[in-house]
Amino acid sequence: MLSTSILAGAVFALTTQAQAQSAPASSAPAAIDELVVTGSRIARPNLDQPTPISTISQKLIRDAGPQSLGDIISQLPAVSFSGTLRANSNNFGNGAGISSINLRDLGLSRTLVLVDGERHVAGDITTNAVDVNSIPSALVDRVEVMTGGASAIYGSDAVTGVVNILLKKKFEGVEAEAELGGDDGGYGQKYSASVTAGRSFMDDRLNVVVTGAWSKEAGVDARNLPAAHNYGRIVNPNDIAPGTFDPNFYKSGSPIRNDGIPDRLYVPNVGSDTASVNGVLINPNNGRPMFSFNDAGQLIPVPKRTGFNSAGFGQLPANCGASCYFSEDYLQLASPFESKGVNFRVNYEVTPHMRAFLDAKFVQTNTTNTIQPSYSINQYQLAPDNAFIAPDLRAALAGMAPEDYPLIAKFLNPGRTTEGRRNTYRFVAGLKGDIDAGIAAINWDATINYGQTDSRFTNRGMQINENFAAALDSVIDPATGKAACRINVASAPQTGQGAGAFNKAACVPFNPFGQLNSAAVYGYSFGSYDTNNKLSQQVASLNFNTDSRRFFEFQGGALGLAAGAEYRMERTHETNDPFVLAGNTENLAANSSGGYNVYEGYVEVSAPIFKNYRPGLSELTLDAAYRGAHYSTVGDVSAYKFSGVYGPVSWIKLRTTYSRAIRAPNITEAFLPLTSTYFNIVDPCSAENIQANVNYAKNCQAAGLPQNFVANTNASIQGANSGNPGLEPEKSISYTGGIVIQPPIVPNLAITIDYYAIKIKNAITLINEQDVLNNCYGSSSGLDAHYCSLLTRGADHNINFLSTTYVNASKLETDGLDIQVSYAANVSGLTSRWERTQWMTGKLSFDMNVNYLFHLREFPFQSNPSQVHIDEGRINSVTGRINPHWKGLASLSYQQSGLTLTWQTRYMGRAALFDRDATAQDHSESLNIPFAEGVFYHNLIARYDFGDQAFGGHLKGAQVYGGVNNLFGEEPPFTLIGTGGDMGYDLGRFLFVGLKVRR
Repeated sequence: MLSTSILAGAVFALTTQAQAQSAPASSAPAAIDELVVTGSRIARPNLDQPTPISTISQKLIRDAGPQSLGDIISQLPAVSFSGTLRANSNNFGNGAGISSINLRDLGLSRTLVLVDGERHVAGDITTNAVDVNSIPSALVDRVEVMTGGASAIYGSDAVTGVVNILLKKKFEGVEAEAELGGDDGGYGQKYSASVTAGRSFMDDRLNVVVTGAWSKEAGVDARNLPAAHNYGRIVNPNDIAPGTFDPNFYKSGSPIRNDGIPDRLYVPNVGSDTASVNGVLINPNNGRPMFSFNDAGQLIPVPKRTGFNSAGFGQLPANCGASCYFSEDYLQLASPFESKGVNFRVNYEVTPHMRAFLDAKFVQTNTTNTIQPSYSINQYQLAPDNAFIAPDLRAALAGMAPEDYPLIAKFLNPGRTTEGRRNTYRFVAGLKGDIDAGIAAINWDATINYGQTDSRFTNRGMQINENFAAALDSVIDPATGKAACRINVASAPQTGQGAGAFNKAACVPFNPFGQLNSAAVYGYSFGSYDTNNKLSQQVASLNFNTDSRRFFEFQGGALGLAAGAEYRMERTHETNDPFVLAGNTENLAANSSGGYNVYEGYVEVSAPIFKNYRPGLSELTLDAAYRGAHYSTVGDVSAYKFSGVYGPVSWIKLRTTYSRAIRAPNITEAFLPLTSTYFNIVDPCSAENIQANVNYAKNCQAAGLPQNFVANTNASIQGANSGNPGLEPEKSISYTGGIVIQPPIVPNLAITIDYYAIKIKNAITLINEQDVLNNCYGSSSGLDAHYCSLLTRGADHNINFLSTTYVNASKLETDGLDIQVSYAANVSGLTSRWERTQWMTGKLSFDMNVNYLFHLREFPFQSNPSQVHIDEGRINSVTGRINPHWKGLASLSYQQSGLTLTWQTRYMGRAALFDRDATAQDHSESLNIPFAEGVFYHNLIARYDFGDQAFGGHLKGAQVYGGVNNLFGEEPPFTLIGTGGDMGYDLGRFLFVGLKVRR
């Protein structure tokens, strides 16, 4: 209380003193182009901001080589890898080709992405996130990342922060640049090229700039990586109860808990012998493979397992080829991608106090995602009169009763692909100016913003259910002596299989043995169907910025004031092929449309209480902001922020921010229709997992599952996601507190250390598929009817469908530490002292950005608020969260004349591969390799700028450069390749070269 009173008295005294001072004789309006950095509408330098800001400079973007902007931004320690192009590879859905930004790994929908301080239309109907691949890196001047609550400044969707991509402004001349690169293993080639032309007219009042940009990335398949050998987990046969060992490895007892022996082992060549491209016949009585086939459809011995993963998967011989299924044969680590676009920018000085601007662009991106083929596993029983039973198989089946004939398990076609094309249009026009209102000089801007993303996804290789059923049921037509579909042979006994087939007369019989089917076979049973999406955004905004210098000042300066209003409308529309809508294919689909509009207004003040006042009171600035909004969906929401900067001395500043926000559900979360997807799950009721929770055994038994049931859950299962119109807004509290040090003894050195904490209550989240299963069977009070209703099991007791939806979870929490260091110096003062070092005279610069993650916790269920997922210090391959405690990025550059050498280092810290939740059994004992060890990636870049006189001036304005990323060829941990947990790791050594010319 005493300290509060003293501070209040000091503030009052300083205010009184400032009021007693005479106002300046004149106060001309501030320049139109006064810098406003991300995080505030009131101009000030980055290091004076109360909220931490990281900057990706143009140099860092250039030094990355031919990389997409999203991949470059994801290198920052505060940014998650879960929204990148690699994360959306192997994606049989609308996310293919998207690269989005996820700050603090709290969700794409909680990070606001701006371009030049203005909103940008989203690129994906399923996440409502901006696709930064639609922003060519050739246009970017710098990227500012503010990690902390910014909803009071920019809107309710800035819960975890703002990424502001600032484009190059005025330009004159012509600049062309071309780059190419690739992995030294011969894969992952990347290319980019751009041309920018600008010219000023009308005595420099009008500037017109046009940019064309193109980039292309070849895909990277898992099998390209030398370390990829289909590693997977098998149950440790030396850690199971006596009497539960199966020498054939088709079942296993549960691992013994807490005995000091690893429960599971990482081994190579984990795949399936119960389904393959060549086909497998399964014993209907015990679920084990009876017969396997080579490419020609001839019988071969079933591959022998040497380890148990699940009923369907195990450790297999490395050379079993297409008679086994290995996931890496169809796994993309990075999808092929191409982007091309044009940007048109105009700036026109209407008067000395008003400027008009226009920014228009069109960008098209194309990508192709590939996933495993369609499959039929144990859905159909081989008929004794099947047309393709060869003599060797007929002999092996002799004497078998029809009801004992094997089940067919086969991957059916060469593969499924999604070819995605996105067209992004964006037009931003407005006026900026200043006016003298007598009592104050006011800067203002008025902007209208329209954006639209049109997407078409062509899904190829989709199974037509009834057509395939009819084609699989083949007989020999006695009229021709050839194979024919049973439905077209009147003399054959009819089974009803495929009775709903389309164009029955055109049915082409499907051979389930080997790889002998023709294009005509696939053409009848499989098809290609389109999904079309449209997203649109309309924004109108008006902003004002002024100060009180003409009538009032604190001792530290004038009170800064910013205010504004914004109207925004968001719309989405999805249209699917009518054939798919009718349920005729393996995918679920529904047409949808949704949207909302919002009216917003904000006010922000900054009060510089004192500046250089007295010893111990060098600076004090207090800020506050408030934003109110009315959504057509949820009504009124509000956000506020309080922050301050205190400097005891001129070179030390303490800063803090406290903010509160309410985020309304976006279009996807509220209105997403039932959308088909695929899940990878672990069945709690399978024998090797049933001891992981004390409640699993009794609840699985109550659900009717047999004792010692062994599930086959390694092949992805079909599922669906959907929105929830009943969602409530979520509430968040963000706090940051830190110190800025700029010691005068070391000029140009700046050190910032900031603590951050974010807590989100009533958090809107998509229920994780594994949580559905764990909550269905894990309750001490019995089966949970709600969660159990979200899954179905087939006649073989295996899970064959699962659905999830958005809910209001209990809460999300994270906190950590950000450390930034920057330094620049001319070393001539040191090198000039000795003759031998004089040649080293030049400029040195160093930047470092480090994050330490204390906690990242999700409390997924309001009905069970004590349940918590622990994601800090862990790589969770199921959810795609990659969050080691330590992450870092550093750069050291040396420039001498036209030569610049740069050494970059990126660090990924040690992270657990096991489940760290309190409910998990054994923790690090669960795996023989429990951690992905920390790794440093080193990049080396060299640039040379030719001077005006080089080669007689013929190379004036030219620059050549080259580099090596991942200089020492570090590969991803083999335990993570293809799991979704490899996204944060480089795939190999990448070399690139480039040329830039400016005239």
